Amino acid sequence: MAMHVAFPYVDILRYGGTIPGQPEGTAVFCCPDADTINVFKAEIISEE
Repeated sequence: MAMHVAFPYVDILRYGGTIPGQPEGTAVFCCPDADTINVFKAEIISEE
């Protein structure tokens, strides 16, 4: 269920977009399951 919520955020970040209200390159989102509240953070890590 969490991956259904994560996909739009990950897709936006991977194509260079930004999420309003979030630091650049970061997306914080919550799993919609009311019995298990998990907060996830996806962030872009640049390779050097």
